[in-house]
Amino acid sequence: MDLKQLSPREAYAAYMMGGVVVDVREPAEPQQQTPDIKRLVKLPFSELDKRFSELPHNQPVMIVSRVGVKSKEAARFLLAHGFSDVVTIDGGINAWEEEGLPLRTTAG
Repeated sequence: MDLKQLSPREAYAAYMMGGVVVDVREPAEPQQQTPDIKRLVKLPFSELDKRFSELPHNQPVMIVSRVGVKSKEAARFLLAHGFSDVVTIDGGINAWEEEGLPLRTTAG
């Protein structure tokens, strides 16, 4: 199954149209930067199998990780569990930052 990927700019545009961004980075990963957006769900990949029901089925779900590896695994998981509108953000948080999209520094 081919995963749909959006560039950070495309993902931000989809977010502005009502999508939700899901950050699947683990708490132990360095997370100095996170998207500075309201509809951001922090759902560590290790908890995805227990908490995926918290995600909306009626909105586009865009998954982001540090560089994009875990987001692909998470997208496959969600698609296999009945989600239909799931994409990954190509290049992850690193690419989001390189594009100059809204970020905020997290405590830690």
